[in-house]
This record gives sequence, structure tokens and C-alpha cells, in this order.
Amino acid sequence: SEFADYLRSATELQKNLMHRAPTDSRDIMQPMARRAANLNYQLGEYYEKREANFDTAVSYYTVANRYDDTHGECILALARIKMRQGELDICEKQLHNLLRVDQGNEEASMMMAELMMQLATQGARSTGGVQEYKDATFYYQKLLERKPDNY
Repeated sequence: SEFADYLRSATELQKNLMHRAPTDSRDIMQPMARRAANLNYQLGEYYEKREANFDTAVSYYTVANRYDDTHGECILALARIKMRQGELDICEKQLHNLLRVDQGNEEASMMMAELMMQLATQGARSTGGVQEYKDATFYYQKLLERKPDNY
């Protein structure tokens, strides 16, 4: 689509700008890397939501994550796709990464609780999934403590 073409052009321009910028200047490189992450995130979102092309979406989200490993929306998108694809270990890793930098992230906490419930029902890790049920309870409890009237 035309929209995706414009975004791809913008990512190329941003990449070229970053190659020309002085790499020793954090004040210059950090905002440029954030912009590059946002552009790649938007491309990933386009492919995920408009084209249902999850492999291409994951590629763009991964590039965005390399530019900014604290990009919360990107990490959530990767986790969501990995959960949908049944790659639960990768999903869990993504959610842990996000919750490490943003402990109050509601969506990540909810996904983590859901993931732990899935793992518990499979019983693949701990005996009968007991530990995963405890972990899920922990995440649900944290969510309720933050917003007791929301659930």
C-alpha cells in the first residue's frame, strides 16, 4: 500500500540520517533511534493489523526493539503475536522485559497473568502447574490492588 511505502521510505531516510550523524553524541543519536523505532513499530503495526502478515510484522517490531528496547507498545505487540502463535516462552520473555522497565503496565500484567494461566493449564513446567497458578494469582492481585474497581 501507499502508506506502507511512505513508512518504508521514512525508515530508510532515518537510517541514512543516523549513519551520517556523529555517533558519539547521545543527545543526537537517542532521539533519532527513538524515531527509527517508532517508524518500524508503525510498519509492524500496519502489517499486523491491516495485512495480517505476522512474520513481516515481527520483523519490523524486532528492528524497532533494536533501536529502542524500552518501546512498550512494540514489546507488547511482539508478546501478543508470540502468544497467538503459541510461542509462550518468547512471549513470557517479552513481557518480563517490559515489566522490568514499566512495572505498572496494566496490559503487560494482564497478558502475563493470562500467560501464566495458560502455562498452568498445560502443567508443563511445574507439577500440575501449581507455580504458574501462583504466578497468575500474583499478577491478577497486583492489577486489583492498582485498580480495585476496574475488574
